[in-house]
Amino acid sequence: MWSWDIKGEMRLSVLNGNLIVKFTDYLTGRPFYSFLGNNNPNETAEKLLKFSTSEGKKAQLKLIPEESTHGIDLEKFELKEDRDHFDYIYNLEELKSMQGGKFARKRNQVSLFLKNHPTATAKIFDLKDKNLQGHIINLFLEWLKIKKDKEEVFESHEEVAVSRLLLATDICRLVGIGVFIEEKLIGFFIDELTDSNYVVAHASKTDKVFAGVNSFLVRENALLLLSFSKELFNFEQDLGMANLRDAKTRFRPVKFLKKYKLTLR
Repeated sequence: MWSWDIKGEMRLSVLNGNLIVKFTDYLTGRPFYSFLGNNNPNETAEKLLKFSTSEGKKAQLKLIPEESTHGIDLEKFELKEDRDHFDYIYNLEELKSMQGGKFARKRNQVSLFLKNHPTATAKIFDLKDKNLQGHIINLFLEWLKIKKDKEEVFESHEEVAVSRLLLATDICRLVGIGVFIEEKLIGFFIDELTDSNYVVAHASKTDKVFAGVNSFLVRENALLLLSFSKELFNFEQDLGMANLRDAKTRFRPVKFLKKYKLTLR
Protein backbone atom coordinates (compact mmCIF):
# COMPACT_ATOMS: atom_id res chain seq x y z
CA MET A 1 0.00 0.00 0.00
CA TRP A 2 2.79 2.38 0.91
CA SER A 3 4.89 1.75 -2.19
CA TRP A 4 1.95 2.49 -4.52
CA ASP A 5 0.88 5.64 -2.65
CA ILE A 6 3.20 7.75 -4.78
CA LYS A 7 1.04 10.89 -4.49
CA GLY A 8 0.52 10.63 -0.73
CA GLU A 9 -3.26 10.30 -1.09
CA MET A 10 -3.86 7.18 1.01
CA ARG A 11 -5.31 7.59 4.49
CA LEU A 12 -5.69 5.12 7.38
CA SER A 13 -8.07 5.10 10.31
CA VAL A 14 -9.80 2.74 12.74
CA LEU A 15 -13.55 2.23 13.17
CA ASN A 16 -15.07 -0.37 15.50
CA GLY A 17 -11.66 -2.03 15.72
CA ASN A 18 -11.48 -2.40 11.91
CA LEU A 19 -8.76 -0.90 9.73
CA ILE A 20 -10.24 1.74 7.42
CA VAL A 21 -8.34 2.56 4.23
CA LYS A 22 -8.85 5.40 1.78
CA PHE A 23 -7.49 4.07 -1.51
CA THR A 24 -7.14 5.59 -4.94
CA ASP A 25 -8.07 3.30 -7.82
CA TYR A 26 -4.94 1.77 -9.40
CA LEU A 27 -6.12 2.59 -12.92
CA THR A 28 -8.40 5.64 -12.66
CA GLY A 29 -6.94 7.40 -9.61
CA ARG A 30 -10.42 7.94 -8.14
CA PRO A 31 -10.61 7.67 -4.31
CA PHE A 32 -12.73 5.08 -2.49
CA TYR A 33 -12.96 3.45 0.95
CA SER A 34 -12.44 -0.09 2.16
CA PHE A 35 -12.14 -1.85 5.52
CA LEU A 36 -10.36 -4.88 6.94
CA GLY A 37 -11.86 -6.75 9.88
CA ASN A 38 -15.37 -7.86 10.77
CA ASN A 39 -16.15 -6.18 14.06
CA ASN A 40 -19.68 -4.75 13.75
CA PRO A 41 -19.41 -5.01 9.95
CA ASN A 42 -22.91 -3.66 9.23
CA GLU A 43 -22.45 -0.50 11.30
CA THR A 44 -18.96 -0.07 9.85
CA ALA A 45 -20.17 -0.43 6.27
CA GLU A 46 -23.11 1.94 6.78
CA LYS A 47 -20.98 4.67 8.36
CA LEU A 48 -18.37 4.39 5.62
CA LEU A 49 -20.99 4.61 2.87
CA LYS A 50 -22.54 7.70 4.47
CA PHE A 51 -19.10 9.26 4.90
CA SER A 52 -18.23 8.50 1.30
CA THR A 53 -21.46 10.16 0.12
CA SER A 54 -20.85 13.21 2.31
CA GLU A 55 -17.52 13.70 0.52
CA GLY A 56 -19.19 13.55 -2.88
CA LYS A 57 -17.91 10.08 -3.68
CA LYS A 58 -19.88 7.14 -5.02
CA ALA A 59 -21.83 5.25 -2.33
CA GLN A 60 -19.77 2.13 -2.79
CA LEU A 61 -17.01 0.37 -0.87
CA LYS A 62 -14.39 -1.61 -2.80
CA LEU A 63 -11.61 -4.12 -2.15
CA ILE A 64 -13.56 -5.62 0.75
CA PRO A 65 -11.82 -8.91 1.66
CA GLU A 66 -14.00 -12.00 1.96
CA GLU A 67 -13.17 -12.24 5.67
CA SER A 68 -14.71 -8.81 6.22
CA THR A 69 -18.03 -9.85 4.63
CA HIS A 70 -18.86 -12.40 7.33
CA GLY A 71 -21.92 -11.15 9.21
CA ILE A 72 -22.94 -8.60 6.57
CA ASP A 73 -26.74 -8.19 6.41
CA LEU A 74 -27.53 -9.17 2.81
CA GLU A 75 -31.06 -7.78 3.10
CA LYS A 76 -29.60 -4.34 3.69
CA PHE A 77 -26.39 -4.49 1.66
CA GLU A 78 -25.48 -5.90 -1.73
CA LEU A 79 -22.14 -7.66 -2.17
CA LYS A 80 -20.67 -8.24 -5.63
CA GLU A 81 -17.54 -10.22 -6.36
CA ASP A 82 -14.85 -7.98 -7.85
CA ARG A 83 -13.09 -10.50 -10.08
CA ASP A 84 -10.54 -7.96 -11.32
CA HIS A 85 -9.13 -7.74 -7.79
CA PHE A 86 -9.04 -11.41 -6.79
CA ASP A 87 -5.55 -12.37 -5.60
CA TYR A 88 -4.11 -15.40 -7.38
CA ILE A 89 -2.84 -18.05 -4.94
CA TYR A 90 -0.42 -20.77 -6.06
CA ASN A 91 1.08 -23.83 -4.40
CA LEU A 92 4.87 -23.42 -4.32
CA GLU A 93 5.52 -27.16 -4.62
CA GLU A 94 3.41 -27.26 -7.79
CA LEU A 95 5.24 -24.30 -9.31
CA LYS A 96 8.59 -25.84 -8.45
CA SER A 97 7.88 -29.25 -9.99
CA MET A 98 5.51 -28.17 -12.82
CA GLN A 99 4.33 -31.77 -13.13
CA GLY A 100 1.35 -33.06 -15.12
CA GLY A 101 -0.49 -32.05 -18.25
CA LYS A 102 -1.61 -28.68 -16.90
CA PHE A 103 2.04 -27.53 -16.80
CA ALA A 104 3.16 -29.11 -20.10
CA ARG A 105 3.39 -25.77 -21.89
CA LYS A 106 5.34 -24.20 -19.03
CA ARG A 107 7.83 -27.11 -18.94
CA ASN A 108 8.38 -26.68 -22.68
CA GLN A 109 9.05 -22.97 -22.20
CA VAL A 110 11.59 -23.70 -19.45
CA SER A 111 13.31 -26.29 -21.67
CA LEU A 112 13.47 -23.84 -24.58
CA PHE A 113 14.95 -21.13 -22.36
CA LEU A 114 17.64 -23.44 -20.94
CA LYS A 115 18.44 -24.83 -24.39
CA ASN A 116 19.10 -21.32 -25.70
CA HIS A 117 20.74 -20.06 -22.50
CA PRO A 118 22.44 -22.99 -20.71
CA THR A 119 24.48 -20.68 -18.47
CA ALA A 120 21.40 -18.97 -16.98
CA THR A 121 21.14 -19.13 -13.20
CA ALA A 122 18.61 -18.05 -10.59
CA LYS A 123 19.56 -16.84 -7.15
CA ILE A 124 18.61 -14.65 -4.22
CA PHE A 125 20.25 -11.26 -4.61
CA ASP A 126 20.85 -8.26 -2.39
CA LEU A 127 18.06 -5.73 -2.87
CA LYS A 128 20.34 -3.03 -1.43
CA ASP A 129 22.85 -3.46 -4.27
CA LYS A 130 22.68 -0.12 -6.11
CA ASN A 131 23.87 -1.66 -9.38
CA LEU A 132 21.10 -4.29 -9.30
CA GLN A 133 18.55 -1.66 -8.29
CA GLY A 134 19.46 0.15 -11.50
CA HIS A 135 18.95 -3.05 -13.52
CA ILE A 136 15.52 -3.52 -11.89
CA ILE A 137 14.36 -0.03 -12.81
CA ASN A 138 15.75 -0.41 -16.34
CA LEU A 139 13.66 -3.54 -16.86
CA PHE A 140 10.56 -1.56 -15.91
CA LEU A 141 11.48 1.34 -18.18
CA GLU A 142 12.12 -0.98 -21.13
CA TRP A 143 8.77 -2.70 -20.51
CA LEU A 144 7.06 0.71 -20.35
CA LYS A 145 8.66 1.77 -23.64
CA ILE A 146 7.37 -1.37 -25.37
CA LYS A 147 3.87 -0.82 -23.96
CA LYS A 148 3.80 2.79 -25.12
CA ASP A 149 4.94 1.75 -28.61
CA LYS A 150 2.07 -0.75 -28.81
CA GLU A 151 -0.63 1.39 -27.20
CA GLU A 152 -1.36 5.02 -28.02
CA VAL A 153 -2.17 5.88 -24.41
CA PHE A 154 -0.52 4.03 -21.57
CA GLU A 155 0.47 5.26 -18.12
CA SER A 156 2.25 3.26 -15.45
CA HIS A 157 3.83 4.22 -12.16
CA GLU A 158 5.33 0.80 -11.48
CA GLU A 159 8.95 1.94 -11.65
CA VAL A 160 8.18 4.65 -9.07
CA ALA A 161 6.32 2.19 -6.81
CA VAL A 162 9.21 -0.28 -7.01
CA SER A 163 11.73 2.47 -6.25
CA ARG A 164 9.75 3.20 -3.08
CA LEU A 165 9.54 -0.51 -2.28
CA LEU A 166 13.32 -0.78 -2.43
CA LEU A 167 13.52 1.85 0.32
CA ALA A 168 11.71 -0.57 2.67
CA THR A 169 14.29 -3.37 2.58
CA ASP A 170 15.29 -2.67 6.20
CA ILE A 171 11.67 -2.65 7.41
CA CYS A 172 9.96 -5.48 5.51
CA ARG A 173 11.12 -9.06 5.02
CA LEU A 174 11.74 -8.61 1.31
CA VAL A 175 13.53 -11.18 -0.84
CA GLY A 176 14.93 -10.46 -4.30
CA ILE A 177 15.09 -13.46 -6.62
CA GLY A 178 16.59 -12.94 -10.05
CA VAL A 179 17.55 -14.75 -13.24
CA PHE A 180 21.03 -13.92 -14.51
CA ILE A 181 22.95 -14.65 -17.67
CA GLU A 182 26.49 -14.08 -16.52
CA GLU A 183 26.09 -10.78 -14.61
CA LYS A 184 23.07 -9.48 -16.53
CA LEU A 185 19.74 -9.45 -14.68
CA ILE A 186 17.00 -10.53 -17.12
CA GLY A 187 14.13 -11.20 -14.72
CA PHE A 188 13.25 -10.82 -11.06
CA PHE A 189 10.69 -11.11 -8.28
CA ILE A 190 10.54 -8.92 -5.18
CA ASP A 191 8.71 -11.08 -2.64
CA GLU A 192 7.69 -10.45 0.96
CA LEU A 193 7.88 -13.20 3.56
CA THR A 194 4.88 -13.03 5.91
CA ASP A 195 4.45 -14.56 9.36
CA SER A 196 2.05 -17.10 7.84
CA ASN A 197 2.78 -19.75 5.20
CA TYR A 198 2.18 -17.15 2.47
CA VAL A 199 4.66 -15.22 0.37
CA VAL A 200 3.42 -12.10 -1.42
CA ALA A 201 4.89 -11.03 -4.76
CA HIS A 202 5.08 -7.24 -4.85
CA ALA A 203 6.88 -6.80 -8.17
CA SER A 204 8.09 -8.86 -11.10
CA LYS A 205 9.47 -8.19 -14.57
CA THR A 206 11.37 -10.10 -17.25
CA ASP A 207 13.20 -9.18 -20.44
CA LYS A 208 10.88 -10.60 -23.11
CA VAL A 209 13.79 -10.89 -25.55
CA PHE A 210 14.64 -14.15 -23.76
CA ALA A 211 11.91 -16.61 -24.75
CA GLY A 212 10.71 -18.74 -21.84
CA VAL A 213 12.42 -16.65 -19.16
CA ASN A 214 9.16 -15.95 -17.31
CA SER A 215 8.35 -19.63 -16.82
CA PHE A 216 11.92 -20.31 -15.71
CA LEU A 217 11.76 -17.40 -13.25
CA VAL A 218 8.46 -18.59 -11.74
CA ARG A 219 9.83 -22.12 -11.27
CA GLU A 220 13.09 -20.97 -9.70
CA ASN A 221 11.31 -18.39 -7.54
CA ALA A 222 9.16 -21.19 -6.09
CA LEU A 223 12.20 -23.41 -5.51
CA LEU A 224 14.06 -20.71 -3.59
CA LEU A 225 11.00 -19.63 -1.57
CA LEU A 226 10.49 -23.21 -0.36
CA SER A 227 13.79 -22.88 1.48
CA PHE A 228 12.00 -20.40 3.79
CA SER A 229 9.43 -23.10 4.70
CA LYS A 230 6.57 -21.34 2.88
CA GLU A 231 3.72 -23.09 1.07
CA LEU A 232 1.58 -20.55 -0.80
CA PHE A 233 2.42 -17.77 -3.23
CA ASN A 234 0.19 -14.69 -3.62
CA PHE A 235 0.74 -13.19 -7.09
CA GLU A 236 -1.83 -10.42 -6.47
CA GLN A 237 -4.60 -9.34 -8.88
CA ASP A 238 -4.86 -8.84 -12.64
CA LEU A 239 -6.81 -5.52 -12.57
CA GLY A 240 -9.05 -6.87 -15.35
CA MET A 241 -6.23 -6.79 -17.91
CA ALA A 242 -6.91 -9.66 -20.33
CA ASN A 243 -3.27 -10.49 -21.09
CA LEU A 244 -2.32 -10.44 -17.42
CA ARG A 245 -5.30 -12.62 -16.50
CA ASP A 246 -4.36 -15.15 -19.16
CA ALA A 247 -0.72 -15.21 -18.05
CA LYS A 248 -1.56 -15.69 -14.36
CA THR A 249 -4.19 -18.34 -15.09
CA ARG A 250 -1.70 -20.41 -17.08
CA PHE A 251 0.36 -20.94 -13.90
CA ARG A 252 -2.67 -22.76 -12.42
CA PRO A 253 -3.73 -21.02 -9.19
CA VAL A 254 -5.06 -23.35 -6.50
CA LYS A 255 -7.49 -20.70 -5.22
CA PHE A 256 -8.30 -16.99 -5.10
CA LEU A 257 -8.48 -14.50 -2.26
CA LYS A 258 -11.73 -12.80 -3.16
CA LYS A 259 -12.54 -9.09 -2.91
CA TYR A 260 -15.99 -7.53 -3.02
CA LYS A 261 -17.82 -4.31 -3.83
CA LEU A 262 -20.43 -3.28 -1.25
CA THR A 263 -23.44 -0.99 -1.70
CA LEU A 264 -26.76 -0.37 0.03
CA ARG A 265 -29.72 -2.19 -1.48
